[in-house]
Amino acid sequence: MSNIYLIRHGQASFSANDYDQLSALGVKQATLLSQAFEHKGLSPDVAIRGSMLRHQQTAQHSLTQFGDIAIEVDSRWNEYDHQNILGVYNPEFATPQGIRQFLANEPQPMKAFKHHFVTAMDQWMSSDNSAYSESWHEFNQRIEQALGDVAVKHHGKDVIIFSSGGPISLIACSLLGMNLQQFMTINWSLVNGGITKIQTRSGGKKLSLSTLNEHDVFERELTQQLITYT
Repeated sequence: MSNIYLIRHGQASFSANDYDQLSALGVKQATLLSQAFEHKGLSPDVAIRGSMLRHQQTAQHSLTQFGDIAIEVDSRWNEYDHQNILGVYNPEFATPQGIRQFLANEPQPMKAFKHHFVTAMDQWMSSDNSAYSESWHEFNQRIEQALGDVAVKHHGKDVIIFSSGGPISLIACSLLGMNLQQFMTINWSLVNGGITKIQTRSGGKKLSLSTLNEHDVFERELTQQLITYT
Protein backbone atom coordinates (compact mmCIF):
# COMPACT_ATOMS: atom_id res chain seq x y z
CA MET A 1 0.00 0.00 0.00
CA SER A 2 1.09 3.57 -0.72
CA ASN A 3 0.02 6.92 0.63
CA ILE A 4 -0.04 9.85 -1.78
CA TYR A 5 -0.50 13.27 -0.21
CA LEU A 6 -1.69 15.97 -2.60
CA ILE A 7 -0.89 19.44 -1.29
CA ARG A 8 -2.56 22.55 -2.67
CA HIS A 9 -0.11 25.45 -2.84
CA GLY A 10 -0.20 28.32 -0.36
CA GLN A 11 -2.10 31.48 -1.21
CA ALA A 12 -0.94 32.93 -4.52
CA SER A 13 -0.78 36.62 -5.42
CA PHE A 14 -4.31 37.13 -6.75
CA SER A 15 -4.10 40.93 -6.96
CA ALA A 16 -0.62 41.07 -8.52
CA ASN A 17 0.35 41.13 -12.18
CA ASP A 18 2.01 37.74 -11.64
CA TYR A 19 -0.38 35.36 -9.88
CA ASP A 20 2.21 32.58 -9.81
CA GLN A 21 4.01 33.38 -6.57
CA LEU A 22 3.11 33.01 -2.93
CA SER A 23 1.81 36.00 -1.04
CA ALA A 24 3.24 36.73 2.41
CA LEU A 25 0.25 34.85 3.81
CA GLY A 26 0.95 31.95 1.46
CA VAL A 27 4.49 31.67 2.86
CA LYS A 28 3.05 31.44 6.39
CA GLN A 29 0.64 28.72 5.28
CA ALA A 30 3.43 26.72 3.65
CA THR A 31 5.58 27.04 6.76
CA LEU A 32 2.72 25.80 8.96
CA LEU A 33 2.35 22.76 6.71
CA SER A 34 5.59 21.45 8.16
CA GLN A 35 3.76 21.20 11.53
CA ALA A 36 0.92 19.28 9.88
CA PHE A 37 3.41 16.81 8.39
CA GLU A 38 5.08 16.40 11.76
CA HIS A 39 1.74 15.84 13.51
CA LYS A 40 0.94 13.08 11.02
CA GLY A 41 4.33 11.49 11.61
CA LEU A 42 4.89 11.83 7.89
CA SER A 43 8.36 11.09 6.59
CA PRO A 44 8.03 11.10 2.80
CA ASP A 45 10.09 8.79 0.62
CA VAL A 46 9.43 10.95 -2.42
CA ALA A 47 8.48 14.61 -3.00
CA ILE A 48 7.13 15.82 -6.34
CA ARG A 49 6.00 19.26 -7.43
CA GLY A 50 4.61 20.98 -10.46
CA SER A 51 6.89 23.39 -12.27
CA MET A 52 5.01 26.53 -11.22
CA LEU A 53 6.70 28.96 -8.85
CA ARG A 54 3.95 28.65 -6.24
CA HIS A 55 4.53 24.88 -6.16
CA GLN A 56 8.26 25.35 -5.73
CA GLN A 57 7.83 27.91 -2.94
CA THR A 58 5.27 25.81 -1.08
CA ALA A 59 7.56 22.80 -1.19
CA GLN A 60 10.54 24.88 -0.12
CA HIS A 61 8.86 26.30 2.99
CA SER A 62 7.06 23.12 4.08
CA LEU A 63 9.77 20.46 3.74
CA THR A 64 12.49 22.11 5.83
CA GLN A 65 12.52 19.39 8.51
CA PHE A 66 13.26 16.69 5.94
CA GLY A 67 16.73 17.97 5.15
CA ASP A 68 17.98 17.48 1.62
CA ILE A 69 15.07 15.41 0.33
CA ALA A 70 15.16 15.33 -3.44
CA ILE A 71 12.17 16.97 -5.12
CA GLU A 72 11.12 15.73 -8.56
CA VAL A 73 9.67 18.34 -10.91
CA ASP A 74 6.80 17.20 -13.13
CA SER A 75 4.91 19.88 -15.05
CA ARG A 76 1.95 17.52 -15.47
CA TRP A 77 0.97 18.59 -11.94
CA ASN A 78 0.55 22.20 -13.06
CA GLU A 79 -2.77 24.02 -12.93
CA TYR A 80 -4.91 24.64 -16.01
CA ASP A 81 -4.15 27.96 -17.70
CA HIS A 82 -6.88 30.11 -16.15
CA GLN A 83 -5.64 33.27 -17.87
CA ASN A 84 -5.92 31.67 -21.30
CA ILE A 85 -9.37 30.28 -20.46
CA LEU A 86 -10.57 33.70 -19.34
CA GLY A 87 -9.02 35.38 -22.38
CA VAL A 88 -10.78 33.06 -24.82
CA TYR A 89 -14.06 33.74 -23.01
CA ASN A 90 -13.56 37.52 -23.07
CA PRO A 91 -10.46 39.24 -24.52
CA GLU A 92 -10.89 41.88 -21.80
CA PHE A 93 -9.88 39.22 -19.30
CA ALA A 94 -6.71 38.15 -21.11
CA THR A 95 -4.49 39.96 -18.60
CA PRO A 96 -4.65 40.54 -14.84
CA GLN A 97 -4.74 44.28 -15.51
CA GLY A 98 -7.79 43.85 -17.76
CA ILE A 99 -9.60 41.85 -15.10
CA ARG A 100 -8.85 44.43 -12.42
CA GLN A 101 -10.04 47.23 -14.67
CA PHE A 102 -13.29 45.39 -15.37
CA LEU A 103 -13.92 44.58 -11.70
CA ALA A 104 -13.24 48.15 -10.63
CA ASN A 105 -16.58 49.12 -12.19
CA GLU A 106 -18.53 46.31 -10.50
CA PRO A 107 -20.48 46.99 -7.27
CA GLN A 108 -19.72 43.43 -6.08
CA PRO A 109 -16.39 42.63 -7.76
CA MET A 110 -15.78 39.17 -6.29
CA LYS A 111 -19.33 38.02 -7.05
CA ALA A 112 -18.95 39.31 -10.60
CA PHE A 113 -15.58 37.62 -11.01
CA LYS A 114 -16.90 34.27 -9.80
CA HIS A 115 -19.83 34.46 -12.24
CA HIS A 116 -17.57 35.16 -15.22
CA PHE A 117 -14.95 32.63 -14.12
CA VAL A 118 -17.52 29.84 -13.81
CA THR A 119 -18.98 30.74 -17.20
CA ALA A 120 -15.51 30.74 -18.79
CA MET A 121 -14.73 27.36 -17.24
CA ASP A 122 -18.02 25.89 -18.46
CA GLN A 123 -17.21 27.13 -21.96
CA TRP A 124 -13.74 25.54 -21.79
CA MET A 125 -15.10 22.19 -20.61
CA SER A 126 -17.65 22.00 -23.41
CA SER A 127 -15.53 23.32 -26.29
CA ASP A 128 -12.79 22.10 -28.62
CA ASN A 129 -11.80 25.65 -29.53
CA SER A 130 -8.21 25.58 -30.81
CA ALA A 131 -7.58 28.96 -29.15
CA TYR A 132 -7.11 27.16 -25.83
CA SER A 133 -3.52 26.39 -24.91
CA GLU A 134 -4.79 23.09 -23.46
CA SER A 135 -8.20 21.55 -24.04
CA TRP A 136 -10.36 20.16 -21.26
CA HIS A 137 -9.75 16.65 -22.61
CA GLU A 138 -5.98 17.19 -22.65
CA PHE A 139 -6.08 18.48 -19.07
CA ASN A 140 -7.97 15.37 -17.96
CA GLN A 141 -5.50 13.07 -19.70
CA ARG A 142 -2.49 14.89 -18.26
CA ILE A 143 -3.66 14.58 -14.65
CA GLU A 144 -4.82 10.98 -15.03
CA GLN A 145 -1.45 9.96 -16.46
CA ALA A 146 0.52 11.87 -13.83
CA LEU A 147 -1.33 10.20 -10.95
CA GLY A 148 -1.19 6.76 -12.56
CA ASP A 149 2.56 7.02 -13.08
CA VAL A 150 3.16 8.05 -9.45
CA ALA A 151 0.93 5.30 -8.09
CA VAL A 152 2.77 2.56 -10.01
CA LYS A 153 6.31 3.91 -9.90
CA HIS A 154 6.27 4.69 -6.18
CA HIS A 155 4.07 1.89 -4.92
CA GLY A 156 4.85 1.05 -1.29
CA LYS A 157 6.15 4.55 -0.56
CA ASP A 158 4.84 7.73 1.04
CA VAL A 159 4.70 10.45 -1.59
CA ILE A 160 4.03 14.19 -1.22
CA ILE A 161 2.91 16.06 -4.33
CA PHE A 162 2.67 19.86 -4.49
CA SER A 163 0.06 20.90 -7.02
CA SER A 164 -2.99 23.14 -7.48
CA GLY A 165 -6.72 23.10 -6.90
CA GLY A 166 -7.67 21.99 -10.41
CA PRO A 167 -5.66 18.75 -10.54
CA ILE A 168 -6.59 17.84 -6.96
CA SER A 169 -10.30 18.51 -7.59
CA LEU A 170 -10.28 16.48 -10.79
CA ILE A 171 -8.67 13.51 -9.01
CA ALA A 172 -11.12 13.72 -6.10
CA CYS A 173 -14.03 13.86 -8.54
CA SER A 174 -12.79 10.80 -10.37
CA LEU A 175 -12.18 8.74 -7.22
CA LEU A 176 -15.60 9.69 -5.80
CA GLY A 177 -17.32 8.63 -9.02
CA MET A 178 -18.61 12.12 -9.75
CA ASN A 179 -19.10 13.62 -13.18
CA LEU A 180 -15.71 15.12 -13.95
CA GLN A 181 -17.30 18.38 -15.04
CA GLN A 182 -18.41 18.86 -11.42
CA PHE A 183 -14.82 19.26 -10.34
CA MET A 184 -15.32 23.00 -9.84
CA THR A 185 -17.74 22.19 -7.00
CA ILE A 186 -14.81 20.67 -5.13
CA ASN A 187 -12.35 23.26 -6.39
CA TRP A 188 -14.20 26.16 -4.74
CA SER A 189 -13.94 24.42 -1.35
CA LEU A 190 -10.21 23.61 -1.39
CA VAL A 191 -8.18 25.75 1.00
CA ASN A 192 -4.64 26.88 0.31
CA GLY A 193 -2.30 24.39 1.94
CA GLY A 194 -5.03 21.74 2.22
CA ILE A 195 -3.95 18.10 2.29
CA THR A 196 -5.72 15.35 0.33
CA LYS A 197 -4.68 11.74 0.94
CA ILE A 198 -4.94 8.90 -1.56
CA GLN A 199 -4.19 5.27 -0.76
CA THR A 200 -3.13 2.80 -3.43
CA ARG A 201 -3.21 -0.99 -3.50
CA SER A 202 -2.57 -3.80 -5.98
CA GLY A 203 0.72 -2.43 -7.18
CA GLY A 204 -0.68 1.05 -7.57
CA LYS A 205 -3.58 -0.03 -9.79
CA LYS A 206 -6.35 0.53 -7.22
CA LEU A 207 -6.71 4.01 -5.77
CA SER A 208 -9.09 5.31 -3.11
CA LEU A 209 -9.66 8.74 -1.60
CA SER A 210 -8.83 8.62 2.11
CA THR A 211 -9.16 12.29 3.12
CA LEU A 212 -9.99 15.50 1.28
CA ASN A 213 -8.91 19.07 2.02
CA GLU A 214 -7.49 18.55 5.52
CA HIS A 215 -6.55 21.91 7.05
CA ASP A 216 -6.87 21.56 10.81
CA VAL A 217 -3.44 23.19 11.23
CA PHE A 218 -5.06 26.44 10.02
CA GLU A 219 -8.17 26.07 12.19
CA ARG A 220 -6.40 26.46 15.49
CA GLU A 221 -7.32 29.60 17.39
CA LEU A 222 -4.22 31.59 16.49
CA THR A 223 -4.17 30.69 12.80
CA GLN A 224 -7.81 30.81 11.67
CA GLN A 225 -7.10 33.91 9.59
CA LEU A 226 -4.84 31.71 7.46
CA ILE A 227 -7.76 29.90 5.79
CA THR A 228 -7.89 31.19 2.20
CA TYR A 229 -9.04 29.86 -1.17
CA THR A 230 -6.98 31.60 -3.91
